[in-house]
Amino acid sequence: MRQIDWSKWALPALLLLAILLRWGTFFPSVINHDETTYFLIGKGLLEGQTYLVDSYDTKPIGIFLVYALMSFLGGGSIFFLRLFTALVIGLTAYLLYRLGKKASGSTKVAWAAGISYLLLSSIFKFYGISPNTELFFNPFTIGALLLVWGEERKVYHFLLAGLLLGVGFMIKYVIAADAMAIGLFLLWQGWRKERLFKSVFQECLPLTLVFFLPLVLTYGYYANLGQTKAFLFYTFDVTSRYPVEASWGDRFVFALAFLGRFFPFTLLAIFALREPLAKDRIWQGFLMLWLACVTVMTLLPGKTFGHYQIQMMPPLALLAASWFDPERKQQAWLRKIPALWSRGFLIATFLGISVGLFSYFQNKLDGPRLVADILKERLAPGELVYTGNYHHIVYHLLGQKSLTPYVHSSLLFYEHHVNALEIDLSEETQHILAQQPRYILLRTDHPHNVLTNSIYKRYEITDTLPDKVWLLEPQNHE
Repeated sequence: MRQIDWSKWALPALLLLAILLRWGTFFPSVINHDETTYFLIGKGLLEGQTYLVDSYDTKPIGIFLVYALMSFLGGGSIFFLRLFTALVIGLTAYLLYRLGKKASGSTKVAWAAGISYLLLSSIFKFYGISPNTELFFNPFTIGALLLVWGEERKVYHFLLAGLLLGVGFMIKYVIAADAMAIGLFLLWQGWRKERLFKSVFQECLPLTLVFFLPLVLTYGYYANLGQTKAFLFYTFDVTSRYPVEASWGDRFVFALAFLGRFFPFTLLAIFALREPLAKDRIWQGFLMLWLACVTVMTLLPGKTFGHYQIQMMPPLALLAASWFDPERKQQAWLRKIPALWSRGFLIATFLGISVGLFSYFQNKLDGPRLVADILKERLAPGELVYTGNYHHIVYHLLGQKSLTPYVHSSLLFYEHHVNALEIDLSEETQHILAQQPRYILLRTDHPHNVLTNSIYKRYEITDTLPDKVWLLEPQNHE
């Protein structure tokens, strides 16, 4: 019987595996409130709004354009948003497959790289299950590496690589760490091979110039609108104003916790590094440089958010995958495990994660959907809801728009956001209340500030809804 050449089916196989792993996450209304913000602002862009004019957040415009596209293709369906996210992860795994094969020449390493990324990004809620910006810029980084890795490279390869990195930069600025790793490696290669002039002017310079092209075009777009001040403020000033929250000791523990959380992959990477091969010594050196650069980037903000470390997953996946190179012989006891057993374990792992995620989310209270269903029964045509500091996906579930351009549910409720964005909270409070929302939602443990105090002067608590949410109505509403 003719054996199937699975390498020809790598792309559809990895896409289907991504869907199999994550299908249980397609149904909840909210996994992470950041995703809701991307979605609502993206929908607004489709409806003619302008980001940083009609809506505000702390992220670059790229992620909102991504969600605008997914909303357009999926008809505004949350199910399809999650499906498209799974496809992006599957595509990223395929690009890692291609990169692993190109760097090592081994199909085993290629499959290990792709499958490792699928697993790394689909196990923990805040490390890939919740859709975040890192999942959407990782494919741009890997695509750029595919273009520049190897000896047969032309100037246009570096131009295209720079463009990919630049587009990724407009999704989240931290991709600059990946670009730095690539640039440093190219310069080191040029110095080592005594062709530094070529590395600087035919490789790094074209890559760098094109890298900034999307940023320049975005600036030109806002300049044409007469909104350069807003663009510069939200691009540079806002991000520099957030306080550093963690000590360097906490950050060090944060980095170690990532390696411990994904210990099987860390262990395989260590095994591979301890058995150097001449053919992939430089490759592994680059991966360590890449991992170091992105690790530093995840630590600089001083916030220990798990999704930051999704950026570390591609180099870790490739390092772990390098252990599968057929020329490596150490850990013989592990390599002697029968192939049938290994495949069975892998299938069981995928099915276990898939069923586990579905079970977790099925048994988890979908508070926003329940709250929206209750409000649908009580709202008269034309009546509005202000979601307060509760999940702003309720706007979408009710078919309404956000009553404030500060869409993310925390921006008006926490002092560090208000200060960083220079929000006039009194003015924004007047703007919200002037729209006379019929109902206002507040979590039972919300902070107290100008906004909430003003709400309580005009509204009163009339009910407690599921998910520990107070329903407020205008005083003397009867």
